[in-house]
Amino acid sequence: MKKYPPLLKKHARQLRLKGYTHREIRSLLKISLGSAYEWTKGISLTATQKRAIQKRKNHGSYSLTRREKLRQLALKSLKPYWKPTPSTKELLIRIINFYNYNRRIPFKREFNSTYREYKEKFGSWNNAIKLAGFQTNPVKFARKYYSADGHLCDSLAEKIIDEYLFRHKIIHEKNIPYPENYKLTTDFKVNNVFIEYFGLANEIKGYDQTIKRKRIICKKYHITLLEIYPRDLFSKNKLRDKFKKLTF
Repeated sequence: MKKYPPLLKKHARQLRLKGYTHREIRSLLKISLGSAYEWTKGISLTATQKRAIQKRKNHGSYSLTRREKLRQLALKSLKPYWKPTPSTKELLIRIINFYNYNRRIPFKREFNSTYREYKEKFGSWNNAIKLAGFQTNPVKFARKYYSADGHLCDSLAEKIIDEYLFRHKIIHEKNIPYPENYKLTTDFKVNNVFIEYFGLANEIKGYDQTIKRKRIICKKYHITLLEIYPRDLFSKNKLRDKFKKLTF
């Protein structure tokens, strides 16, 4: 559902109080008719206002020119509250600044709030990365990474988790098989805790089925399963808070 600034809702109520119809409010503010109804609930028109509406309908006084003037007036009053669309240069600088601070290429999900602008201006996230002067992140398992403790990781995300455990002196094992199904392995094992990075959850059907199988096995064998997702990995202090819940 599209989010609108609070001031837009306030302006809709003000227009209704002045005697505008829901359709007029919709046209003026460029919102849906349902939003116009919802935002102006409880406001009753006076008999005078109703007669004025009928008069406008009969004489067609609510012309396109008048509508456009009122729309421009509404947009002008709301202008201070709208965020300007960033320029192409500004979008590329954000990627470069991210790299300079984190020493790695950002993932698309880390720029969710402005991803639409990147897609509109560059066609795709990878095109933006290339134009910023970097190589794009590889597809799943296309590139391997060695962590600080020498573990070979299947992805950059796994490397980040591995190095977090290493920095905090948490002894861990890598790619330990699951009971009953030795084709399934856990990303990390700490005592009786299996740590999994489910980076493609809700994106690939087969991947989600594997997640379910791992949960079932862990439950059967009383293994604690710590599930880590991109939202835990790429936000300040989220990974730390995730591991705080467990006592190794």
